[in-house]
Amino acid sequence: MDRKRFQRLKTAVARDLTAEQCLDLEAHLREVVASRASETSLVERTREVTEAGHCPHCGHDDVVRHGRDKAGRQRFRCRRSAEAGCGRTFNALTGTALARMRKPEKWLEFAERMGAFRSVDEVASSDLGISRLTAWRWRHRLLKAQADAQAAQLGGVVEADETFFRTSYKGHRGWVRGTPPENRPPRYRGGPALSPGISGERVPVLTAVDRGGAVIEQVLRSRAGIEPALRGRIKPGSVICSDGLKAYVNVAVAAGSEHRRIQPPRTDWLKKAIGGKPRRPGRLGLGHVNAHHERVKTFVNRGARGVSTRYLPLYLGWLRAIRSPGFEAAKLLRDGLSTPT
Repeated sequence: MDRKRFQRLKTAVARDLTAEQCLDLEAHLREVVASRASETSLVERTREVTEAGHCPHCGHDDVVRHGRDKAGRQRFRCRRSAEAGCGRTFNALTGTALARMRKPEKWLEFAERMGAFRSVDEVASSDLGISRLTAWRWRHRLLKAQADAQAAQLGGVVEADETFFRTSYKGHRGWVRGTPPENRPPRYRGGPALSPGISGERVPVLTAVDRGGAVIEQVLRSRAGIEPALRGRIKPGSVICSDGLKAYVNVAVAAGSEHRRIQPPRTDWLKKAIGGKPRRPGRLGLGHVNAHHERVKTFVNRGARGVSTRYLPLYLGWLRAIRSPGFEAAKLLRDGLSTPT
């Protein structure tokens, strides 16, 4: 529809429609916008670039429109000057996680499959019309935005603990090419670690949750990264529940919070057989963070059938996004458009 016809349509809507018809039209437009989320997200991103006027290459603010590309998207150009400006062209996707992604008409349908936890093989064998490699790459593009989408701060009663995953090089071709990433033969997924306890064969994942459902997760190199990961992210006056690790005590002191050490019950076989005392309502513990660890382990080890350590933060973000209140598939696209590469 050209601009003149569109203006006449808007005038007719404002002049002739009743209030009831306006409500029906609003509901219909919401359905149309939802069904064309990919296109509307691109239009919104184009408007943001036009209003902001910053070059994603050099950050200069002297940006002008520069025609359209083959897909019909608005292009921009950073004007070169004596003081600044690179003279390069770009579009609304440049500098985002979705840059150079093709077939935007299939993005929303792919995001809906991600929201349903569909595997790469299931997506490739469906009627979506993309290859297995494309599905894998699109998944990681959309998950880039979710890796850092975490709560800024936690407050109230905060439960913190670590869980461990086996160090994994799933998909690595080094053993075939003669350049293995580790000095060991390849192993099957799900095998036990050779060294007991904490060792280099396991990767710690720090998890902190509060009673409001906010989550902070971070893959660490070792337990020494607990304090830097939580520094400045606990509200003063909170109560931190954890085990006896000194790092959590230091975090509580730095945040001006209280620390409660939660010790597991020490019971022998007879006490277990008889049964313990009923848990008192409101008693502090680590039930929330342990339940979160169970969901994460189930998703990574069973749902995703093991994840490479390199991509573990992406899959943790995937689960957080799906479990967020009011989640919708279009959010994956919007977050991808607003996340720089």
